[in-house]
Parts: sequence; structure tokens; C-alpha cells
Amino acid sequence: MVFQKLPPPEWSERIRRLCRDLKLTQKQLAERLGASPTMVSRWLQGTHEPTAETYVTLGNLALRPDALYFWERAGMDMSQLPDTNFHRALSSLRVGFEDFTLVSTRKTSKRLSSGKKAVAIPLLNVTAYGDENPPLQNVSLSQAEMEDALVAPLSWCPHPDNMIAMHFAGDSMLPVIATASILFVDTAATERAELDQRLVVVAHKDHGFKVARFERVSGRDLIVSANHKYRPIDVSGPSRWKILGEILWWVTKDEKRSASRGKAAPS
Repeated sequence: MVFQKLPPPEWSERIRRLCRDLKLTQKQLAERLGASPTMVSRWLQGTHEPTAETYVTLGNLALRPDALYFWERAGMDMSQLPDTNFHRALSSLRVGFEDFTLVSTRKTSKRLSSGKKAVAIPLLNVTAYGDENPPLQNVSLSQAEMEDALVAPLSWCPHPDNMIAMHFAGDSMLPVIATASILFVDTAATERAELDQRLVVVAHKDHGFKVARFERVSGRDLIVSANHKYRPIDVSGPSRWKILGEILWWVTKDEKRSASRGKAAPS
């Protein structure tokens, strides 16, 4: 009996083509994705399929139509994704962007998008807090799962393949960042010397994720909450406190607008 070798699945061929297009070795692709070379080898062999989060990152690296293919494999609904109008892209997001207000961005642009380039950013099921003793919800990024994928203009993302989104809870950043906001984090921005006076997310194995302004004072690294009822936290020990990344912008739900929708019209 002769056994015929099955051809590799399409997703495997697309990843192989991405390596060729970007002129990347397996090791270089692994470094870009934060994966092991062994795992990339398994993808190329077609024996193990990437996770949804990895597919989002592959889509950010690829050109169309491969980018759309990878995003679809991640579970995104691409049927309404526009090519030239980012305003319409917001209406296609499953998080209900009509209830959100863009409140800040490090690289604000009056012209949101005039081309065809956008970045799909994975929204992870992790929550960052600012208080010193957050609730017992310490989930590492290696255990995180993708809840959704949000679309942003490429011009807003200095490192597109390093962008993640995460939840924020608590009042430690009032009045700057409201509770229940979604933070957009550039995980490539981790150099402490370059982050002074920037908003960051830091991670601690026992205290989870924290959000605050990073400040270097008298040789010490501190994170300082906007709400001054919370004390600054010394994060000088890089072995204990890891800089996850810089917060580039965030979205905050318009609670007043949501509440007004639920009120009955005056008679």
C-alpha cells in the first residue's frame, strides 16, 4: 500500500509565503512574533496551527490579501472592513464603538486614514489596575486569550506587530482615564530611559498589571497615579517589575450617553 503525502494546509503555505515576502528566516519570524523557532517550524510543516492572537499579528505583518486571510483565521468578521474610510471601520467593530469616545493618542492625526492600511489589535482578556492591592486576577500574557480584534490606523501604531489592547479598572487614573476603559499598549516601548513622564503598563508576578505615569526621581523608578489618593509605587527592580509597554491611547465608554438611551422619552 502506497501512502500519499497530503499537501500542507493553506494557512501553512501563507505563512511560508509571508517569510519569503519579508525575507525572514524561521528564527527571525519567531522573534517578530514572540514565538519559539520550533513552533514556527511546526506551523510551516502544517502540524500545529497558530493561535488567534498569532494570526492577528501575522495579519499585521502581511500585505493584502494575506493580511485579510490571517485576520479571518483569527475569527474577525472582515465582510464590512472598508479599504479607504476608517470612520466606517469603527462601525464594523463588534465592541460597539458608537458608545466609545477617543480621548487621547500620542500621535493624534486630524486625517484618520486616507489610504488602505489599518492595524488589527488583539483585545486580551486581562485587566490592569492602578491601586496597590488589586483584585485577585493575575493573568499572565502567556495565558491570555483574545476577546476581540480592534482596528486602528497604521499611523497610530509605531510598532504595529507589537500592539495589544487590554482592559482597565479602578479609579486610580481619574480624571485622566476612566474605569472600564480599553488601553492600547505598544509592547515594543520598554526602555525605561525613554519612558520618563509617559503612561505605561507594568507587570509584577504577584501584583498583576498596573497603569500609571512612569517617573524617574533621584535614581529611582516610580509609577504615579493620576488620582493622588494612591501612593507612588517604587518599580526600580527590573527583575520584579517588568515594563509591559507604553500606553499610546485609550477609549472610554460614554456612560452618560448609554444611560440616556435607557431613559423613556418625556411624555
